[in-house]
Amino acid sequence: MADLAVDGGHDTIVAAVDWGGTWIRVAAVSGGTIVRRDRRAKPQSLAEQYATVADMVLRTTAHLAQPPAAVGVGLAGVVQEGIVGTALNLGFTDGTDVAAALRPHLPLPTYLLNDAQATALGVAARWPHGTTAVLTMGTGIGGAVVRDGSLDPGLGGAGDFGHVVIDVNGPRCPCGGTGCLEKLVSGRVLAEAATALAEAGSSPLLAARARSGHALHAGDLQDAARDGDSRAAEVLSRSAVALSAGMRTIVATHDPHRIVLAGATLAPDTWFGRAVRTHWDLTRPRWARTELHHVAEDEDAALLGAASFALHKFTADH
Repeated sequence: MADLAVDGGHDTIVAAVDWGGTWIRVAAVSGGTIVRRDRRAKPQSLAEQYATVADMVLRTTAHLAQPPAAVGVGLAGVVQEGIVGTALNLGFTDGTDVAAALRPHLPLPTYLLNDAQATALGVAARWPHGTTAVLTMGTGIGGAVVRDGSLDPGLGGAGDFGHVVIDVNGPRCPCGGTGCLEKLVSGRVLAEAATALAEAGSSPLLAARARSGHALHAGDLQDAARDGDSRAAEVLSRSAVALSAGMRTIVATHDPHRIVLAGATLAPDTWFGRAVRTHWDLTRPRWARTELHHVAEDEDAALLGAASFALHKFTADH
């Protein structure tokens, strides 16, 4: 755990939690700066997870100039008005009031949001004015809409861009729909495409990497395309078209000042990132004034976003 000095307590201290499927990360945040942090592997049972989150928050905020005013929790699941509808990687399968479940262990005002929304809030802090739509691409597709520094969550699920419908006749999605953006382009989809090309023997580079025991991912597909593999390039191009269609929907519904693409795969110097920008320039609405930006991986964005959300909610409540 790394400690930094905290100035005499003039800024409100907020605890932030990034509760993911593999790790639980906690930070004490003061004045928009992380002053202390901790990370632990996520336990298997929910009971252990609750106890771990509470213990990490209490230990991380102990001996600071003042106790935390509130706790912000970014959680990898569907969160609506503080209720976790589902978070299969964590063990939640129905509506759960996580703040209430934490209260016996952690008697502090606790506010929940989706982890992609927390990341988006942290990322969007670079643009404090106007409307920012953040589209994240990792294993899946997520995001959020931030207006003048505040999250616009709807009932909780606004900005879940992975479930924008691109193809009504497309593949079924666990959300109950068909042809969702996340089923057409995501880290998982590109990794599956790379594996399929390797198994079919239609990509020598991917086949060789698979034989070596390497777990193929989106970066391998980009390497194959850069190496002149037309099949890999075709897959990436189709995915870029789908993502551009999703961006058109974002513009049509929110008309944001900017769309921020977050994730290494979407960097402008990657094969896929260039393809996305090419298709976007060809298909964007003629009237759109939306700017396109990219941010590199920022593991602190989710913590800072969760802290910002909690501080905003706590201030509004008090």
